Amino acid sequence: MVRQIREEMEKRRYEAPAIAKFLEPLHGLLEDPDLWRHQDKGLAVFAAGNYLRYFTLPLTFEPFFHFSTEFYLKPLLPFFTGTGEFFLLTLNFHEVQLYRGNRENMEEVLFEPPLPQRLEEVVGYDYEQKFLGYHATKMSGHIQAVFHGHGEWQADEKDEIRSFFDAVDKEIAPVLAGSNAPLVVAALEYLTPIYREVNTYPYLYPEPLTGNPKHVPLPDLHKKVWDMLAFYFDKERRQQAELLSQLRDTERTATDIREVIPAAIGGRVDALFLDKNEEIWGVYDKTDGEVRIDNKRNPSDTALTNLAAVQVFINGGKVYLTDREALPLAYTPVNALYRY
Repeated sequence: MVRQIREEMEKRRYEAPAIAKFLEPLHGLLEDPDLWRHQDKGLAVFAAGNYLRYFTLPLTFEPFFHFSTEFYLKPLLPFFTGTGEFFLLTLNFHEVQLYRGNRENMEEVLFEPPLPQRLEEVVGYDYEQKFLGYHATKMSGHIQAVFHGHGEWQADEKDEIRSFFDAVDKEIAPVLAGSNAPLVVAALEYLTPIYREVNTYPYLYPEPLTGNPKHVPLPDLHKKVWDMLAFYFDKERRQQAELLSQLRDTERTATDIREVIPAAIGGRVDALFLDKNEEIWGVYDKTDGEVRIDNKRNPSDTALTNLAAVQVFINGGKVYLTDREALPLAYTPVNALYRY
């Protein structure tokens, strides 16, 4: 891409010294071993004159460069409109882990001292693991474990497990404090209702991930959790898309970028849905608020959907990038829902 930027600048008749000066810090990044050792799923680089900033991000991008008079921020906005942060707690008697994740990835939360890892550490080493007789039943909308069998050991062992999970809950509470991200529990089915009894986090996800997580590779575990939560996180987008469809052809919606940009700057746009594969080029005149669209990009043109998206974000609205066929009104690349 650095080579492509050079070619673009030559095409625009920049002189060789100006090109070399502009590209120098980018070549510096190419040769920076520290940068390439600490990468995430995506890399965003912004360069202008003596300005250079870069960000490693948990978002995946199609490689591209944007050479213009403004920074191209539109691809970053999904990071702010819901990457879907969640926590995953994996439980069994010999290993406990807390993970923080989002749509793109998931990583372990490290504790010092470490989380309790073995039931015996909490209840004592005279504990002898026995099979728990139980059956699962639904009470008040949640799975509950009903223990049964001969003798009194079942209740005793359940109390020991509850003590273990209570210790885990107390350790993870400071990490979860202040968050409203859902906490998913992955454990054998009969253990999840016991954890629910001691849980103090108000955003415990109602459906557990059942099965022993110990033998599931981390990428597969992440996929299982995200498949479970995707519908939950998509709720707000679905509601706004449905409302936009219902209000089509009214004063609460717009599909013309020439109308959307002034509305976005004025703070009227509540949600903006854009075709992620299409850009509209033109000029926005700040003096009179008029927008001109050019069929062919000119060197002085502005990326108009980028301008609209940034203004919606600045004014507290949501920006959704998607394929054309997934837009609420798929016949146009720009769908705006107004607040009023």
